Amino acid sequence: MDALNATASTSAMRALWSDDAVLAAMLRFEAELALAQSACGLIPAEAGPAIAAVCQTVRPDPLPLALEAQRAGTLAIPLVKQLKAAVAAADSAQAAYVHYGSTSQDIADTALVLIARDSLALLRQDLLALGRALAGLVRTHARTALLARTLLQPAAPISFGWKAAGWLDAVNRSTQALMRAGEEAATLQLGGANGALLLHGERGAEVSARLARQLGLAAPAISWHGARDRLARLASELALLCGVVGKFGRDIALLMQVEVGEAFEPSGEGRGGSSAMPHKRNPVAAMHMLDAAYRAPALAQILVGELPAEHERGLGSWPNALPTLETLFALAANSLAAARETAEGLTVDADAMRANIDRMHGVVFSEALGSVIARAVGPAKATATVSQASQRAMAEARPVLDILREDAALTAQVDGKALEAALRTDTQLEGALPMCEAVLDAWTPTESALAAADGARAL
Repeated sequence: MDALNATASTSAMRALWSDDAVLAAMLRFEAELALAQSACGLIPAEAGPAIAAVCQTVRPDPLPLALEAQRAGTLAIPLVKQLKAAVAAADSAQAAYVHYGSTSQDIADTALVLIARDSLALLRQDLLALGRALAGLVRTHARTALLARTLLQPAAPISFGWKAAGWLDAVNRSTQALMRAGEEAATLQLGGANGALLLHGERGAEVSARLARQLGLAAPAISWHGARDRLARLASELALLCGVVGKFGRDIALLMQVEVGEAFEPSGEGRGGSSAMPHKRNPVAAMHMLDAAYRAPALAQILVGELPAEHERGLGSWPNALPTLETLFALAANSLAAARETAEGLTVDADAMRANIDRMHGVVFSEALGSVIARAVGPAKATATVSQASQRAMAEARPVLDILREDAALTAQVDGKALEAALRTDTQLEGALPMCEAVLDAWTPTESALAAADGARAL
């Protein structure tokens, strides 16, 4: 990834998908394959260690390899050619056992899932931090009232904690689904030329199981050269995560509008400025979240669209997995980093939230008012009464309750204290509190699982 594209990823994620990192993963496959085959007696006992030693020291130049791969059709062909030459220079007798019984797609797919596994570990860190920050907002603002907006119009008040619970709930579900997809994708690819491990004979299952164990991957029941559903599922969950995080970014951007002014991204020198309008404070983090949300679905569709590949190995399809997943992981990492920073440093203006409720003159409580009035005059008349009073309240900039009280016939039939209670914000928020608690309870096991996985990785 060149420097100009660095704004759409993170440095840690870029490092995992660098040219050197991809080649290192491919060489690791070749080293571990040779060691597994030696241990299982498929190739001479001395061949595995000899090949593995060269894999540790050889350092291919990515650019010549890439140019040769363009003609060969895959990076594996020129890489294996160089590796065989290097092994032959060290011990000519062992060169014949490099890449033995394997094929280009084996090395490409296994290297890919190794990198994807490490990439998911990086995402877990930000998912854990983001979830914790959102959970903190839920707890802190469980009773901080703000207007709900439906179809971009003001609705009855909710709590900001309840809004944050909605973000957390979606992040939690997406996290669980992504981790499941990641576990499924972390599967060894070893099938040889036709997928059936022809040269491995009766030792095929033993070599496959041993190689998978050495690499920390699952051993498949059958090679998956032509079955790309695991990678398509992983790509889809990455795209869904980008969309879920993009929803958070969209909401924050809307709350940051000057006309609303209820919540703000962290600010700082050089952040969110305008080249033409110095007064502006642009929502930079939200922009990164939305960029990922817009771009990721089409990328996932590439791998989903390649599922009906031809026979045992598709033409022109499987090599797309690496650049496609590279970009998806880059977008997800960048989006999560922006979301984490925003959630951890979010400025919440509770006074502005209250002021925006108050300037609606009580009309946003129309549903509750209608419910009280309906008990006395029936639903149809109650709806008409509240609708007319609400229109007058906004037109005259007066409290809707005052207008309702001017209706002598209404006040004779409806309990005035019940009307007052219908306009109490705290009453409106009561129903949201159990939902917030339920979301926090659902997040707790996910938080524990992410923390445990991160701790195990650190060890």
